[in-house]
Amino acid sequence: MAGCDIDYLELKSKEIDEKFFEDYLNQRIVNSFLFNFSKIQDKIGAKLFKKVLYVQKEIDSENTNMRDVLNLLEKLEVIESATDWDRVREIRNILSHGYPFSLLERIENIHLAMDGYEIIKKIYLNLKSYIS
Repeated sequence: MAGCDIDYLELKSKEIDEKFFEDYLNQRIVNSFLFNFSKIQDKIGAKLFKKVLYVQKEIDSENTNMRDVLNLLEKLEVIESATDWDRVREIRNILSHGYPFSLLERIENIHLAMDGYEIIKKIYLNLKSYIS
């Protein structure tokens, strides 16, 4: 998560507009951030949620369906709402369906990913608190 944190903070410190993309370094930061965002979302959703619940004996099997996992995480107050995770997954899906040609759409996607990352970070910290 550290790499994504660095990219996130770098993006937060800049004004992301059409001029932003004139600097190749900015494009690299965006690509790194979006790649890491997608990987982190996937790892947390596909593995970490179920592993934590299984180890904590909240579920009997790591084959528990995702909706039940999310509802349980909400009940345990690890996530505020199952719809938060649905939103993060939706953002990831938007990002994974290609690289938009429109600069305005690219800017919008970056902001969506940054919003999603804030949710992921909060969930991750809640998971760490839950297991400690």
